[in-house]
Amino acid sequence: MKKYNYDVLLFDLDGTLTDSVDGILNALWYACEVNNLRIPPKEEMLEFVGPPMTNSFSLHFGLEGEANAKAIKDYRVYYEDKGWKENRVYDGVFEMLEELKSRGKILGLATNKPQHSMGWIMEYFGLDKYFDFMGGSDEKVGRNGKSKVIDFTLENLGITDKSRVVMIGDRKYDTEGALKSGVDAIGVEYGYGTKEELIASGVIDTVKTPMELCEIL
Repeated sequence: MKKYNYDVLLFDLDGTLTDSVDGILNALWYACEVNNLRIPPKEEMLEFVGPPMTNSFSLHFGLEGEANAKAIKDYRVYYEDKGWKENRVYDGVFEMLEELKSRGKILGLATNKPQHSMGWIMEYFGLDKYFDFMGGSDEKVGRNGKSKVIDFTLENLGITDKSRVVMIGDRKYDTEGALKSGVDAIGVEYGYGTKEELIASGVIDTVKTPMELCEIL
């Protein structure tokens, strides 16, 4: 097993720290019903987990402008009411974070989730105490897309040497954002992407469990 020497670890949220698929799919179902959109099969719905919702509603339903904005607003009505609680922390995540912090690692969060709802989730599940900074998206200031969130998180951590940094996530969007920002990426196989997707996206390695991440770091 190869070992890596990074001291700044950036984590994705959905599919990496928590299994949030039920809340996301329920919120998507609600938005589809309210807007008279077709209900996609579950396999297609899972493609909404990871990329920015603005892109996903446009790609899958052809929505633009006000129609896209309304669908996203309705999605958030459900998600911000109860969807964000339809979530669970993956087995081994707390132990992994405890171990990494005990080694003096700097931990940051870089998620496409909106800054405010990300904060609710991290605090509700007791994950926030492990992180030195938590970055989410904010469309009002143009911070959407993984690369922009990564850059925002690194700026707030005061990190300029990107050779010290690795992004940890479960989808190709995490890797693509990391590479665009000039940092390496490691993929987790227990999330919503496949090992094949992660390798094709350019990760330097993949892990099967949270604690396996501790072993390679």
